[in-house]
Amino acid sequence: MATIITGLFKSQSESHAIAKDLENAGFSNSEYITYVHDRHIPKEVKTSIWQYFFKDKTTLEDDSLVVSVKIKTPEQMEIVKKVFSNNECIHENYFQNIKFREARSLEYLKKIVSLRAKAEIYKPLDNNYRGQSEGINAEVVFGKKE
Repeated sequence: MATIITGLFKSQSESHAIAKDLENAGFSNSEYITYVHDRHIPKEVKTSIWQYFFKDKTTLEDDSLVVSVKIKTPEQMEIVKKVFSNNECIHENYFQNIKFREARSLEYLKKIVSLRAKAEIYKPLDNNYRGQSEGINAEVVFGKKE
């Protein structure tokens, strides 16, 4: 089992630069996955989905890119976060105790993200319950105490 960091980037055209940066940082080709879409999705569809889920005004011009990296140490996590930041990562997800071969399926990762989002939505709110007050009683003193 491994820890995996997944980053979302605006454009698939960034895939070569991100791969080069990861390899220069010491990651082998077998330690990261770039998910490239086979079919074109209209930018209007992607943008509307993005804006619906993330509630912002980002316009996606090109097919988005997802990159997953297997990490083993906290130092590797910091290196990957720096590489992602330098390549203008839009959003990061962390997956712990997952087999890297399962991460090869982007659909599998999407299901995990979806389940996490639903868990956050249905998470019960912290409620503060107060008991019934007895009102003012004889122990209350008004004014100065002599």
